[in-house]
Amino acid sequence: MNDVFLNRKFIQLTAGALLAVVVLSGCTIRFGGRQPSTAGVYKSFDGSENWVGKSLYLHSGGTGTIETVAVIDFVIDPQDPDAIYLTTENHGLLYSYDAGESWRHASGIDSGRVDAVAIDPRNKCIIYSSFANTIRKSVDCNRSFREVYIDTRAEQFITAVAVDRFNNLLVYAGNTGGDILKSFDGGNNWQVITRTENQVTKILIDPEDTRIIYVATKGKGIQKTIDAGQTWTDLSEGLRQYSAALEYKELVFDPNQPNTLLYVSKYGLLKTDDGGATWLPITLITPPTSTDIYSVAINPINADEIYYATASTFYKTADGGGNWITRRLPSNALPTALYIDPRNPAVLFMGLTPISQR
Repeated sequence: MNDVFLNRKFIQLTAGALLAVVVLSGCTIRFGGRQPSTAGVYKSFDGSENWVGKSLYLHSGGTGTIETVAVIDFVIDPQDPDAIYLTTENHGLLYSYDAGESWRHASGIDSGRVDAVAIDPRNKCIIYSSFANTIRKSVDCNRSFREVYIDTRAEQFITAVAVDRFNNLLVYAGNTGGDILKSFDGGNNWQVITRTENQVTKILIDPEDTRIIYVATKGKGIQKTIDAGQTWTDLSEGLRQYSAALEYKELVFDPNQPNTLLYVSKYGLLKTDDGGATWLPITLITPPTSTDIYSVAINPINADEIYYATASTFYKTADGGGNWITRRLPSNALPTALYIDPRNPAVLFMGLTPISQR
């Protein structure tokens, strides 16, 4: 495995050298402003005041750009915040080992839709990626992938993947048909542990107690287990009092407080501090159900600082929703993903998708 880690370090050094060449040759980097429909990734170093395009793509033939990539989400290596993965609508799986300064394709997953990726919390070189109706696994830091699961129903795409942080042989997955799968041996064998009867959109494993798992569905709310999938509780009842709250957009943990999650739906923003038993709305400038929220993030050291983005506007609150600051987006593309660096919350990443693809 030492060779694998050396290879990863070599990739980082090579990316840095190529980036220097590109910058010195006159590559334009955009700060602030509103640009015409450039997608891909932007980065802010000052808490969202200004944004820098981070589109350098490295490949065997030289360099290119990811400005046309439709980003679905950011997934971060839990052992290395500089290792960032991009799930995309049509460009496969991309990753960066240098905090977004450059991007590469995962070997063999360089096209098509990838909805989900999960990095083993105990071994950064083990990666699980969805790919259509399959799950692929790498044990060598993206240099190669092998297929570890295939659904004979070609239309049943894998849409969510998660790995238990305490027992990394436990892997969970969900699909468009609503099946929740579990592997006890690192992906070699799988079984269905429950069926939600609605597309699974996200699987969140509680970082403190991995027996607690939340499964968000596209249109039927959230399922929860407290015993690693043996029994399940439907959390939808607490959401139904809010109009259109079952129309899922995003679900994230508040890293500052246990049992606390932020749920984004067509209604707006809802928060729970008791593991989903009850939900309370966060007051927004716009009325409930009046606008679509495409992405959300919580400051990992300050729960009162919340960011979210709509098709035209970036919002920030420093007091839990009492007051909001609004800013223009750095691009006309849709802001489909947000990530805050846990080491320095002034550093934010935004992933965007061309409007033509939505």
